[in-house]
Amino acid sequence: MVHTRTMSCLLVLSLAVLTRVVAALDCAPQCRCYGNTTDCSHGVLTEFPRIQLIPSSTEILLMNYNRISEVRRSPRLPNLLELNLEDNSITGLTRLGIFIHNPNLQVLRLGGNVISTVPASAFLWLSQLVRLFLNRNTIETITAFGSNSFVGSLKMLDLQDNKLTSIGIGTFTGVSLLTELNLSSNNISTIEDGSFSHLKELRVLYLHSNHIGALNDATFLGMPALTRLTLGHNKIQTLPDMTFTGSTNLEFLDLSFNDISTVPRTAFSGLYNLTTLLLDRNNISSIEDGAFGDLVKLQSLVLRDNALHNMSASTFTTPDLLELDLAENSLAAVRREDFARLTKLKYLHLHGNVITRVEDGSFANLNNLLVLEIFGNRLTSVSAATFEGTQ
Repeated sequence: MVHTRTMSCLLVLSLAVLTRVVAALDCAPQCRCYGNTTDCSHGVLTEFPRIQLIPSSTEILLMNYNRISEVRRSPRLPNLLELNLEDNSITGLTRLGIFIHNPNLQVLRLGGNVISTVPASAFLWLSQLVRLFLNRNTIETITAFGSNSFVGSLKMLDLQDNKLTSIGIGTFTGVSLLTELNLSSNNISTIEDGSFSHLKELRVLYLHSNHIGALNDATFLGMPALTRLTLGHNKIQTLPDMTFTGSTNLEFLDLSFNDISTVPRTAFSGLYNLTTLLLDRNNISSIEDGAFGDLVKLQSLVLRDNALHNMSASTFTTPDLLELDLAENSLAAVRREDFARLTKLKYLHLHGNVITRVEDGSFANLNNLLVLEIFGNRLTSVSAATFEGTQ
């Protein structure tokens, strides 16, 4: 009886040890397995671990920060939802059906490699993909998202920090469900008219830090869902009439760090939902009366560091404006009527100008004003009536 009990205990112990050994073998020695995640990042791998050493239940596979130069074929993991291959040395995606064994993949991260071209065949069988990161590569041309695209379900596409020079009308016709597109920090100088017109669902478009020199009324035509557009750090010199009429739901527009000299009266026509407009660090010397007239929901207007010399009663007429930044311009005077219509204004920045005179009552209607910055000017005296109406 004692012998039988001893044998039973040894058998249980052996099974427990064997189970642990099998479990250990189920995760590659270079990786860490926890839950449905297999983490093989920050190593010296040049290829995927053997499929026998990756748990079949893996939903997230992290292969970032290794030494992979070529993706021959991804491991057979039908449950895989996210694959991270960022910060390797991958040079291309030219093999057909690289991801054939991952039909349910939803997130693919390929940023921080040296990929120069992206053919459509690279994403064959990835019909469930919704987020694709191709940022920080050397991509010069893209054909993967046109009419022959295999990733029609894509919602987010990141192409930031590549070497794209132009966007053509057929570039994104095959990814019409996109809601976010990042094209910032490229070398884009030309955008063909109607290039984004197929993107009816697009809400966010990043185009900052490029070489864009010109816009027209067809650049953003047919983009009814667009709410956020960044065009800062480009070479834009003029704002043609009705530039943004194809995107009337815009809420945030960044045009900072360009070479704009004049704001025409109809440049922002139709932007009834805009709440933030950044025009700082341009060369603006003239704002036509009524230029902001359609911006009935505007709350923040930044015109810092331009070349403005004067204002008029018709310059700022937006009733809901909460913040107006006019710092670091060349304004010489503040007149009584300049801010008379901005009754909800809370923050007014006028520092760093050359103001020598502020008319009495210039802030009389600004009953909600919390911050007034007027230092760094050339004022020599003010009277008690200068700040009449402010708290």
